[in-house]
Formats: sequence, C-alpha cells, structure tokens
Amino acid sequence: MFEYREVTDLDAVGELAKSAFVVRRPDHSAMAEWLAWSVDRGQRLFGLYDGTTLVPVFMLYDFRMRLRASVVPMGGIGLLCSRLDMRGKGAVRAMLGGALTTMREKGHVVSVLAPFDQSFYRKYGWELFARSQRIDVTPALIQVPEDGGTGHMAVDLPTADDACRSFHNDFARGHHTLVERGEVEWEKRTRIFSWSQNSAARGVVRFSRDGEVKGLLGYDLSGRTDDWHPTFTVNLFLPEDEPAKRAMLRFLKQLSHQVKTIRFELPVDEDLWPYLSDRPVKREIHDQFSIRIVSIEGLDRMRIDADDTSLGVEVVDERAPWNAGVWRWTVDAGVLHVEACDHADLRCDIGPLSAVLSGFTDFSTMIAAGSIERLPSYSGQDLPRRTTFLADYF
Repeated sequence: MFEYREVTDLDAVGELAKSAFVVRRPDHSAMAEWLAWSVDRGQRLFGLYDGTTLVPVFMLYDFRMRLRASVVPMGGIGLLCSRLDMRGKGAVRAMLGGALTTMREKGHVVSVLAPFDQSFYRKYGWELFARSQRIDVTPALIQVPEDGGTGHMAVDLPTADDACRSFHNDFARGHHTLVERGEVEWEKRTRIFSWSQNSAARGVVRFSRDGEVKGLLGYDLSGRTDDWHPTFTVNLFLPEDEPAKRAMLRFLKQLSHQVKTIRFELPVDEDLWPYLSDRPVKREIHDQFSIRIVSIEGLDRMRIDADDTSLGVEVVDERAPWNAGVWRWTVDAGVLHVEACDHADLRCDIGPLSAVLSGFTDFSTMIAAGSIERLPSYSGQDLPRRTTFLADYF
C-alpha cells in the first residue's frame, strides 16, 4: 500500500507541516523559506507515499554526538508529521522502519528525536535520555567576586568564527552528549528566520584569555512588541574553567539596563545557585530528547567510561530486526566490545537498552521498574550513570 522514498516536493511537505504543527497563515511563507533553506544546506526528507500522495514525512539530520566517551554518527529526526486523514493506519510506523534502514545505511549508530509524546515513540524504540534545567533570573541576582573573571575579552559575534567552532567542537567531544557543529549548524542557531517575530538578535559571545578562546555563550534576545520586557536566553553556556565561567556571568550581569530576564538553558548538574544572591525567579526541569540504538554492531569498540564487566542481553527489536538476538556486552580497559552470543543474563526491548547505553539510567533502575527482565544468571553487572545533555534542536 505504501512506498517509502526520498521526498523532493517541498510544497507537499509544507502542507503536511502546516496542519501538524499548527503553522498560522501569516507564517506559511516562513515555513516555505525554512524548508528551502534546510534542504539547500544538505538536510534530506523521507516519507511514505500512497500512490502519488505524501502521507507522513520526516527530515533527517547528520550529526556527530558524544556518547559515553566516544563520538558516534547520530541520525537526528525532525519535522515528523502526517496527514490528518491518515492517522492510525500504520503509515508512521512503516515510515520509521524505513528511517531506521536509511540511518543504518548511512552509518548512524544511534538516532535522536524530540518527541511530542514520549509514549508514542517508545512503541518504536526511542526512549527518554536527556533532561535540561531552565533558570530565569534578573541580571541583578547574579553575583561574581570583584576579581572574578577579569582578564577576559568578550566579543559579540553574529555567528561563530573559526576559533569559536574549534573551541565548541573540542568541548562537545568531551562533555555530556553534545554534538559537533559546522557552519550550517551555527547558522541555524544564530539566523533569525522570518517566523521568529519576537527575536531581536541572535549570536554568540566569545570569551578569550591570553589570545585563546576560553568560553562561548550563545544567545537569543527577544521581546514582544506590546510589552517592553526583553529576555536574553542563554542557549549555550560553555566555560572551559572557573575564571571563564565568572567572566561569562559578569558579562550577563552587565546587561541589567537592557534586559529584564536572563534565561539559562543548562544541564541538570550545572550549579548556578552559588552565583545568585537569592532564589531564581523560576527554575524548571524539562524532558528533552529520546534516543534509540540504530545498530548494535555499530557500538562495537566504542570507548566507554565504565569498569570492566561482561553480560549477555537478549534484545527485542521489531523495527530493526538486525538488532534482535542475544548480544554479549563486554567492557575491557574502557572499550566496549559487542558480539553475538547464545547466553543471556537480561532480556529487554531496544528502548530501555538505549537509555542505559546513553548513561541516562542504568540496568538496576530499569530492572526495578520492570522495563528490563532479569534472568537467573544475572549477577548485578551494570553501567554507571552519566549526566546527559544535548544543546541543539532539530
């Protein structure tokens, strides 16, 4: 009934997206602009056709993401939407099966998406793996010692230059589950599209000491036309060390005459409270992204921050049959070895295993929750948790 293939008809994609994401009529031209811009810069669209009619569609992004102690190819799924009159007929399920095949062919080891509904994507193997904290403060609440952060030069740039890109990617390869950024990714984060009606400025502030980049601060300055309450959203906060962190906070404090609210988007383990004179205006924890293993075999020889251990896992994966079976996971001197075997200590679907692999949770937690089945031979082997955080969206 359905045929999975690459999509080049941007008008058809736009029509699906308008209804699925409730794109208002004044923003229709902006949607077309963004689609054309994305495809022109290398993003690819795939979907399912019923004859000549496009039913569901998604946009595929190529990323390199830090996973445990390695950097692996990651397929980012965005713009996933479908026709209103074809919901519940299996089209999205079939398309995601095709998407996994496409990502495997492209060498992606894992896939990440931002779910509109976690339960929906859990059915297909994507499991929650990243949270962020959002902290709203007034500039006056920020307090930095008088000598804190001095000696740094702050330069506000419309987008990242070569020095910024190099610093960011070095940082991303060593922290959380960040992704590397190239020129296109930076342009996406700093460009003001025509539907961003409340954005006044976007950019990146480079902090240098002794001629070397020591920190990056990405931002979006926004405000409504009917109310003078500007918000300075810090969507990237990467200090190399404590002096750089203090310099970045000092810079933000000095915005007190220009903005009312500074909004930080940070990993959940980032401590900001020692630098505040009082409690923040607001602090929220948000579930962000879901992850899925695309290829278990692709994980072989991945570096992982864990003690030596070994266990067999029987994996159920209806959407990616190449992952189904019993696999032995062995960590030896910080390297993960994965190979087919005939004895299992645990049994689980691909989703819970993906969350454990990311570091977001561990086997013991998922066993206790009933998401992973403990078999008689299991003797408590586990992988340590790590703070996960992805600063990019797609």
